[in-house]
Amino acid sequence: MLALHARLSSCAGEEAMAKARLREERLQDACQKIGCELHILDLQDRFDSEVVQPFAKAYAKGMTPNPCVLCNRRIKFGAFFDYAQSLGASGLVTGHYASLVYNHPYKGSAPLLGTAKDVIKDQSYFLGQVPRSRLAQIAFPLAALEKKDVRAIVASAGLSVPEPKESQDICFIPHTPTGYRDFLLARWKQQGEEASGAGDIVEIDTGRIIGRHKGLWQYTEGQRQGLGIPWNEPLYVLGKNAEQNVLLVGGRKHTQKTTAVLHSPNFMIEPDEIPDTVLVRLRYRQKPVRAHIHIAGNAVHISCEEALFLSAPGQTGIVLDDQMRLLLAGTIAKQKACSIN
Repeated sequence: MLALHARLSSCAGEEAMAKARLREERLQDACQKIGCELHILDLQDRFDSEVVQPFAKAYAKGMTPNPCVLCNRRIKFGAFFDYAQSLGASGLVTGHYASLVYNHPYKGSAPLLGTAKDVIKDQSYFLGQVPRSRLAQIAFPLAALEKKDVRAIVASAGLSVPEPKESQDICFIPHTPTGYRDFLLARWKQQGEEASGAGDIVEIDTGRIIGRHKGLWQYTEGQRQGLGIPWNEPLYVLGKNAEQNVLLVGGRKHTQKTTAVLHSPNFMIEPDEIPDTVLVRLRYRQKPVRAHIHIAGNAVHISCEEALFLSAPGQTGIVLDDQMRLLLAGTIAKQKACSIN
């Protein structure tokens, strides 16, 4: 048995890099204790070109990308997976909280993604863009375990137990109050791109200019905090008009959406096998709702039976069947700036 570890990012700041080095040392110690050969793969350049750069470019276009989804597809189950195979590995065992479902009614013998027992830690949403062909060569041993169980198993083996604190931040963004802003500005300068400047904030019901924004890239659809505008009800970011550099805001009633479009879908089953009624999730941890979909070329049009809180273009949407088996995943397309569903 071989153990693989990938070095991915060197741009999250000195403190983050020091923690990464400590984790690597602990991993080396653990592998020595259990007699497992450790291979360390430096994927920093690949990670930068296939995850970090697309992340920055998408933000420059006013989108809110999900780098974890891209990393799983291109790095962890892409380059990392390929390297494991080059060493003669027949499969890859990972610590993701997700399950594989082999007993299903759809064509083909490859498994489908399912949820993990630990619903708080479940990561199936972030794995939706991994090609189904690769799932047959993957194992998720944590599928039936909760985090506390995993920590107990590690401790009983005499190994160093990871810190209990969970990180919800993007791994390559410096963990500082201005980390996002500083990182994106520096990256855009490096890539020869410019950040959008200040512009008008328009209230969608009245069409009135009610304030000034600091740059569209600093706001996300669905955002409520940080607008600093007195109004007769709480205001939310509803959309961005990049051509006119206008930020659209409005009351909560406008955040409830019943339609969405996913592009670049990753099908886990044949498109003609998609059930007439499915479950849809457009945000991580969002409760799935019943919906109907229509596939047209490279786009999946979704019509939900009940409203969902709006999601930002660039985020991931997933389609499941009634047994919570993931059928397809795609990227949420940019909606018309003034559309109200």
